[in-house]
Amino acid sequence: MAKKQSNVKLVEHNFVAKHMHEVNQSQVFTDRKKALKRGYSKHKKGRYSNEDRPFLMSDLLLPVIQAA
Repeated sequence: MAKKQSNVKLVEHNFVAKHMHEVNQSQVFTDRKKALKRGYSKHKKGRYSNEDRPFLMSDLLLPVIQAA
């Protein structure tokens, strides 16, 4: 008679090895040099202007300075 083959499931206790197929995948990267030529800037300059702010610090301090 032939031996019975048992279907033993391997238990992986290594957390990294267990989840590496979910995380280690190819990624699409943008070419930064081409993006810079097109006008992309990571940190936008001049984003905030005084018109966007609801108040100015000088408007708050002006009455205090005039009173003194």
